[in-house]
Order: sequence, then C-alpha cells, then structure tokens
Amino acid sequence: MNEQDSTMHKDGERRRRLTVWALAAGSLGLFLATLSRGAFPGLPARHLAWHLGLDAAPTLLDSLWGRLVRLCALLPGESLAFRVGALSAVFAALCVALTTALVMRIRYPVHDPHDPAETGREGQARWLAGVTAGLGMMVCIPFWVVATRSLPDAFHLCMLLGAAFLLSEYQRTGRNGFLYGLGLLYGVGVTEFPTFWVLAPFAAVLVARAMLQRAAFSWRVVLRMGLWAVPGLLLYVWNGWTLWSDAAIRLRGFGSLWSVIWFIWRDQWHQIVHAPQTTGFLMVLVLTLVPWGVMFLMRPKKPAWRYSAWQVFLRLVVLAAALGALFNAPLSAWRIFGMHYLMVTPYLILAACAGVVAGEFWVMGQGREHRNAGIGQPLRRLMGVLALLIPFSALAAGWLNRPVADGRPGGEVEAMAGELLDALKGRDVLLTDGVLDDSVRVLARGRGLDLTVIGVPQMASKLHRDHLAERFTHPRQQALLQVGFSAFVQDFLSDDAQLRRTAAVELAGPLREFGYLVPDRLVYRVVPNEAETDLPSLVASQQAFWRRLEAWGGAPLDERNPAWGYRQYLLRIASKVANNLGFAMIERGDAAGAEDLFRQARRLFPDNVSALLNLLTLAQAANSPEREAYEAEWEAFKERQMDSRVMWSLSSLYGYVHNTGYLVRHGMMWAVSGKPQMAEAEMRRASGGRAMDPRVKAFLARAYLQEGDLERSTEYYREALDENPADMGSLLMMVQLAIHAEDFPEAERLLTRAEEAGVPAEQLRFERAVLAYLQGHPDDALTALKTLVAQQRDDVRAWALLALLTADGRDPAVYEQSLKALQELRGASPDVRLMLAELYLSREEWALARAELDQVTRMNPRLIRAWEMLVQVDFRERKQELAEDHVRILLTLDPANYTGNLMLGSFQYARAQYALAESSYRAALAVRRDPTVLNDLAYLLMVRGDAPEEARTLIEEALVLQPDNPVLLSTRGELNLREGRLDQAEADLQRVMAAMPDHPQALLLTAQLYAARNQTDAAREMAQALADRQGELPAEQQAALKKLIEQLP
Repeated sequence: MNEQDSTMHKDGERRRRLTVWALAAGSLGLFLATLSRGAFPGLPARHLAWHLGLDAAPTLLDSLWGRLVRLCALLPGESLAFRVGALSAVFAALCVALTTALVMRIRYPVHDPHDPAETGREGQARWLAGVTAGLGMMVCIPFWVVATRSLPDAFHLCMLLGAAFLLSEYQRTGRNGFLYGLGLLYGVGVTEFPTFWVLAPFAAVLVARAMLQRAAFSWRVVLRMGLWAVPGLLLYVWNGWTLWSDAAIRLRGFGSLWSVIWFIWRDQWHQIVHAPQTTGFLMVLVLTLVPWGVMFLMRPKKPAWRYSAWQVFLRLVVLAAALGALFNAPLSAWRIFGMHYLMVTPYLILAACAGVVAGEFWVMGQGREHRNAGIGQPLRRLMGVLALLIPFSALAAGWLNRPVADGRPGGEVEAMAGELLDALKGRDVLLTDGVLDDSVRVLARGRGLDLTVIGVPQMASKLHRDHLAERFTHPRQQALLQVGFSAFVQDFLSDDAQLRRTAAVELAGPLREFGYLVPDRLVYRVVPNEAETDLPSLVASQQAFWRRLEAWGGAPLDERNPAWGYRQYLLRIASKVANNLGFAMIERGDAAGAEDLFRQARRLFPDNVSALLNLLTLAQAANSPEREAYEAEWEAFKERQMDSRVMWSLSSLYGYVHNTGYLVRHGMMWAVSGKPQMAEAEMRRASGGRAMDPRVKAFLARAYLQEGDLERSTEYYREALDENPADMGSLLMMVQLAIHAEDFPEAERLLTRAEEAGVPAEQLRFERAVLAYLQGHPDDALTALKTLVAQQRDDVRAWALLALLTADGRDPAVYEQSLKALQELRGASPDVRLMLAELYLSREEWALARAELDQVTRMNPRLIRAWEMLVQVDFRERKQELAEDHVRILLTLDPANYTGNLMLGSFQYARAQYALAESSYRAALAVRRDPTVLNDLAYLLMVRGDAPEEARTLIEEALVLQPDNPVLLSTRGELNLREGRLDQAEADLQRVMAAMPDHPQALLLTAQLYAARNQTDAAREMAQALADRQGELPAEQQAALKKLIEQLP
C-alpha cells in the first residue's frame, strides 16, 4: 500500500468512526426525546414490577437486567421508570453504533484493488451501507419502542452485537484475546438471553471459519475460549441463589436452589420453542431468513457491477422486504404481534441486509465498461441512485413511525395513575381489574406507599392468593385465601374497619353490597354509610382532573401507539365514575347537578351509553328541548351497536342507568344471583323515593328467604300482606315462616285468617299436617298426609313429609310408596331432589344421596344446603379431596357458613395449621355454639397448650349440651390427665370406656392414666396391645403412644 492509499484508508476509517459516533449520539438524542418518563403500561411496567419484587410471579429470566433495574432504583433523580428507560436508550444507541460499525466492516469485491476510483467507491459503499443499516435500525418501530421503555431487549441485543463485534475484531486482528472475550460474553449471554442458545451452533461455525481463514485453528485456543465461558455460565448459580432467596419465588414451590436453576433453563427453552404458532410468525421467519441467506450465504465473490439481472432482482426483493418491515407493512412483525410478542432481532437482520444492498447498489452504479459487466450501464446507474435513496427512505420511515413508537404518552398514563393514588385518600388496599396494576405498583413504590394492589382476575391462581396471604397475616384471612378469593373478600369487606381501607378501580358493582360508593376520579372508595359523603365538595374537587383528562383525550395520539388503548380505558372509566357520581346526585334529588355530571361523562367519553340514557331520562321527565336530540342519538346508537338488549348489557361498562325498567331488571338479577341486599337497593332506586309495590316486597321477601335471612323475609312478607291483604301467597309463606320459628299459635292464627279469606280447607291441609306433627300428634299428621296424597298425587311436599315421618320403619310400605312417588316427580326440580337426598342421608344411603346432590348442584350451583349435605356425604365416605373442593365452593358462596368453616378447620388441623384451624373453628362458633365445634376448638387449644382455661370452658359448655357424649368426655378426660387431675380423668375415661370399650383413643388415654398412677404393668399391657392398631390413631397420638412405650421399663 503506497502513501496515498494509506492516507485514503486512514481518512476512510476516521470518517467511518465519526459516522458511527454521530449516529450513536443522534439515536441517543432521538430516544431520550421520545422516552416514556413514566412506567409505560403493559410489558414495560410488568418488567419493572418483576425485578422490584412487586409481582406474585416474577420472571426467572433477565437476571442481569434485573440487577441493573435495582441499581437504578438506588439512584436519585427522576422516576425509576425514567432512569431505567434512559438506560435502555443508552444500550439502544450502542446497538445502533455497533450495527453501523459491523456493517461498515463488510467489504465488497473489487476488480482492481490498485484502482483508486474503484477502492474509493468501495469505501463509500461501506460507509453508505453502515449509515443505511444504522438508520434502519434506529427508526424501526419495535427497536424504537424497546429503546424508549423500561424493557431489557436493547440490553440483550447490545450483548449479542457485542459478541459479533468481538468476532469481527478477531477477524480483523487475529488476536486470540478477542476470542476469549467472546467466550466470556457468550457465557454471560446464554444465562440472560435465550437467543444466544439459538445462535450457539451458528456462532461456533463462524468462529471455526474465522480461525480457518487465518490458518490459525487450534484446539487449545478453542478449549481456552470454552474455559473463559465458564465464569459467565456460573451466573446461572448466582442467579438461582438470588432467586431462591426471594420469598415470592419460594411460594412457587421450588424445592431447592437446583430446582430454581432447572426452571430457569426450562423457561429459556419455553421462550425459544413456544413462539407464537401462527402463520404470521412463519411469514416473519421467512421474510427474515430468506433475505439473510441471499445477502450473506449466497453472496457472489465478484464485484457488484458484474451481477446478473437475476442477482439484482433478488436484491430488489430483499430491499422490498426490509423497507416493508421498516414502513410497517401488513406482514411485518410489529403489524402482526405488536407489544404482545416483541421481535427486534428480525429488524436487525433486515436493517443489515438493506445496508448491504445499498452498498452493493452503490458499487454497481460505478461507471465501467467491461465485457463481463452484468446489467446495462443505465440500469447500473439507476441502482446507484437507488442506493442513495435508501437511507433517505429510512428517514422518511422514521417520520412516519414516530407517532407509533413515541413513548411520551406513557408519562401521561403514569400521571393518571398518580391521580388514582391521590384519590385513595390514604387507603392501602386497591381492588382492580388488572389493567394498570403494574404501573400503579411501581408508582406507589416510588412514592413510598405501602399499597396492596389486588388484581381480581389473577386471584383464581393459588400462587397469587398465597402471595396475598403474605400481606394479610390474620389467620382468618389466610384461611379464607386457601379457600378462594371470593370468600376472602366477602369476609374482609364485611368488617367496617377493613372497608375503610379499601378502594376499587372498575369493580364498583360487587362493592355496593358492602357500603356506599364514593366515586372519585378513577376509583371508588367505600364507606359504611351515605352520610359520610359530601357530594358537592366531591364534584368540585374533580373539576381540574376532568379538564386535564379532556385536554389529554383531545390531544392527537396515533391509534397504533401502544398507549392509545390505555388512554381509551382511562377515559372510559373516568367517564363511568362521573356518570355514577351523577347517579348519586339524582338519588339525593339534585337533578340539575346530575345533568351536568352526565354531560361531563360524555365529554370525557362520547360513547358512554349510560350517560346518554340518563340524560334522556332526565329530559323526558322535564320534557326539555333536548329530549328529541337525545332520542335521535339513542336510536342512532342502537342502530350502530346492534339491538337494545345489547345496550342494557353494555351499560355495565359505562355506569349506572337511572331508568326504572333497568333498575328493576338489575334488581331481579341480583336476587337471582343470591344477593337480596343488592336487589333491595336496586328496587328502592327504581321506586324513586316512593313506597315499593307490594309485589316487589313479596319478591324481595322470597329472595331473603332463599338466602336464609328469615327475619328480613318475615318483615317483607308482613309488609306485603298489610298493603295487599288479598295476597294469599304471602300469607301462606308467613305460615311457613311461623312454623319454622316454632310459633305455633301464630301459625294457627294465620291459617284461620286464610280460611276466613276464602282459601279452601283442602289447600291448607299440608300446613295443618305439619303443625300436627310438630305439636306432638304424628298419627294425626300421617292420616292428613295420606288423605292429601290420595287427592293430590303430585303434591311433592306431602310425599316428602310422608316419607320423612315413615323413614323410621313405622310404616315401610308407605315409605317405599312415598320414595317412589318422589323419584317419579323429581324431574328437573332441584327442590325434590334435595328432599330425596335428605331422606337418603337419614338412612345413611350415601351413594344415592350423592347422586341426587350432584344433580342438584348442577341445576342450582348456589344452593348452599346442597353443598352442605354433599360435604357431609364426602366426610362419611372418607373422600377428603372431594370434601376440600366442596368446602371451598361452600365458603365461596357463604364465608360464614357453619359446616364449611367446621370442615375447613378439621382439614387445617390435620395439616398442623393450628392458627388457621383456630380461626376457622371460631368462625363456625360465631354462627352456632354446637357441641362438635366446641369440642374441636377445645381439643386444639389443649393440644397447643397455650389456653387451657379457655379449653376447659369450651368443653364444659359442650358437655352441658350433651352430657353423655363419649367424644366430649374423652376430650375432658384428656384435659384432666394433662393437668394432673387424675381422679377426674379416671371418672371421665370410665364413662368413655363404658360407651366405647374398644376405641383406640380411649384405650391410649387409659394407658396414659395407668402410667401416671405408676400402674406400669397395666399401662404396658394396654400400650403393647394398642401398638398393633396405631394406624387408627391420629399422627400426634401415634407419637404419644410411641413415647409412652419408650418410657415404660
């Protein structure tokens, strides 16, 4: 190389280096200018939550990136999301620089290496190729997105490009140190980024090829390179240990550090093989790999100006694929997957391909006359011009892609999340629909708030409930979280103190059951009573928020920007809150204030159908001039949005509707779903402050009766009957309620009133028979029932009572006849099947009872009595797994249910979860002070040994109710034995042995009593006899027997 060539070479290298750094600086400026200054919702916020320990199921991957995130969290300055996003922007700028530098290193064959014009043209081509690739990489949508959000992709891609750069340096210099650095970086890379695993075979081939090209292949160098990879691979152990020390990770059931490492490998493998199995994904692969193959695997070794027409055509196809991806054409990865499955590497490959095409076309455009030239000179010149246009095309794509990739709207979303936090007014439990959970968690952490965000859709997962149990440490709350989230939240919100801790986003409906809703900006706070809320002040406090939200909603935002959907979501729920605030104003009689709020709701979200219907209702009531306009809008909306029935269901998205028909329908839905309190609230709203219709009261009375609230049911039936004395249905229901309450004189009075009102005596024969039986006249009852079924063969109640009265064997023929009649009449009636199940249970026919109960629970899954009976059958048949499932369902329907809590306590006791078992027993005891639960709780306290006085009080109370129950006597005997009251213990155990002479637990207690009295022979004899039956004892008593045998000489 002469001096002139050397100078040209150095100038070219300097120009290329300056270009690399200029593109890096430019891209960094672009990324920082369009950076999201908040936790961009969706995947970016989720990554932050994962690595900050704010999520119940954090990722096992991206551990190095997670450490960088936590390091950023220690730094002062703007929000954490901004700091992490800025770090992504830096790595992205490095990616642009590395891409540019690597593509600039690709050389183009020249015909005469000593021709300054040709070598100069080749240097220009390398520069043009690098600029084109760098620009294409910089402005493609997926890369721009990851560069401006708190995502790890730019970091991962930077590592991949760093590995490629080290290989390139080895190719350039031949120094083995670059290979050793490559080995170290690759070892780190495979622990962090699964793509390193995918490219490992290809990387090995490239390394071997580079060594062979330099005639320097050495197994010793390869071995050293592998050894340098080992420290990087040891990050698996470090990452596993870090994760293993995380409490949230341990909740996932990992048994050891090595199991965590195994699952890291498994998750990496799944990330590789579980790519979207769609035609679109295959098309993306084809449109990426084919251009790469054309440009790098099939690249000719002759100058570009000698390319044939076919080779030029292939490069035009490659260019079209690259530009199609850059301009977000229909088959581009971003167009197909968006943020759901970010694919950046294909864009890197296509940017590099576009750069090489630009370089080759520039070489092709050189004016040359040669007999082996390919296409004609005019076409070659045209290709040269096209080469210059390619980088400008990238700039044009950048202008078009900016509205889509711009991260700045994420800052506005975070600002709205900040408004949400402000509206909590100090509450520390937030129930959500899961849309903005991660953004809210990250922002709350930044503000130092101890906020528990509960994404209700995630609570179906046991892992998420277990994580929640780490926050709610009261044994009762933890016990119900084992059952299910619905049981937990019903119990939690039934306490006023917990209610005052709670707010909700979008989940207003369920909360109305527990208190009065306070709509504020984007949330609903709950207070126990309406008087605590100053609605005018609440409205005034939200005006500035609504103005800000209106301005944001009116600002231009491309629908393809990932923030657009979140803006629409926030506008809708803010509009819904404003609508519901207007609904509250109507309930207080302020129609004018309500109208302003409904208008505000529509300004925020014009498609708010609930606000439109509310304005229409007010306009109709006042006969205002706007009525016709609202009616026209409503008709147009119905035409646009299908039929009106769909409109009623859509109103749940936009808020309450002050329309009598809607409210009555909504109230009936609440009643059918087993929520009579909510049904009553809707019916009262429908009445508009007027007295409710007697028929509505009767409807509510029946709803309360089905729910088991006899007192409220009786009250409503009485009111319905007072207002409509001719309502014989309510009168007869009052008779049944009086019988249930064992108020027989009242039942007689009501029956007499029914007869006086003209009800035929034969229609009251069943009630008369029930009264006769309950008042101690079973023969009269049987006679009346036989007469009744003879006259009315399809009277289910009469057959059921007849079967019940004869189930004890007093009249087997009548019993069989009754049973057969009920089986024929059961059909699709859950009530008849429930009666049959009751009969089978009374005769201990468990399989038949289960068959009927299975059908009942399919017909009416909310029938609590059926689930209670099914749990009893499970217990009798020793089917514990089924019993636990059924208890979970039972407590989800009714968290305070006696049977459910008693059985739950038993399961928890068996698992040695004594604190949880105690909370469940106490919940059952609060409902019914039954000897069984008194005994179980007393036994638990005795075994635990921390409350012997309460244990004695409980067992004594149980024995007052059932003084001869041997199980209760056994518990008191053991308590006396533990406290050294041997005489009292002996008295109790003698009564137990008299009732259950072969019971293993009683025998063990007797052996322990003998040992305590130093009657060693008798104790030894009984203990040794019991040793062969120790499998019949619970675990703690087996241990006690073993200890006793060891102590006896």
